[in-house]
Amino acid sequence: MRMFVPCCLVSLAALGAPAVSAEPVILGEYVEARTCDVWTGPCFANGEMNLRGDQAVLGWVVRKGSWDGVELKDLAIVAAIDAEGTLTTSAEGKVRAMVYVDEKATEEQAKALLSMAAALAPKYVKDTVRIERRRISYAREEAQVSLQVGELAEVRVKTVPLSSHCDSICGNESGFYPSLAKITHLECAKTLENSYSGTALGLRWSDPNKRSAILGRFAL
Repeated sequence: MRMFVPCCLVSLAALGAPAVSAEPVILGEYVEARTCDVWTGPCFANGEMNLRGDQAVLGWVVRKGSWDGVELKDLAIVAAIDAEGTLTTSAEGKVRAMVYVDEKATEEQAKALLSMAAALAPKYVKDTVRIERRRISYAREEAQVSLQVGELAEVRVKTVPLSSHCDSICGNESGFYPSLAKITHLECAKTLENSYSGTALGLRWSDPNKRSAILGRFAL
């Protein structure tokens, strides 16, 4: 059971989203890192629930296509989010987001990126406390992902593949939580780095070496 409580700060959903056509108009890659294990057994997840998993980083990189008629190839957008309780649970409560838009984007492209993110994760980027332009660096090879926002690394995510031998504790692990965004080809990964050091949310976190990443692709 999930509960989402709206909070009117800055509504990205108000930017609107185009109707979905039969063929995808935009394709890209997605990375998500939480402050709790997402690849885990039910007993471990229940032990963390309402204690961890209140924060997350969401990152999208467009590989092909356009949104709202605007070409977005190779541009990125990232959100750092903070909730009152464990995300995607009944304790989630209010959610706030700090959004970073690729500094390479024009004003028109920036608006389209915000609209795209609102369509892909409407419940988690709806109430945004601040939107800023930053350099966004991203690389992916299979389950190895590196994401960095800003020269001073206000946001940093680094993942590697999970090891069934080294990362399995109870032998009953699976993807316990759903993704915070609409994606395809979901895959869990180990998070070597997951940090946010900005000021907009009024808190910081660094939660390395956890089974806390979700990788995927998106198509709209």
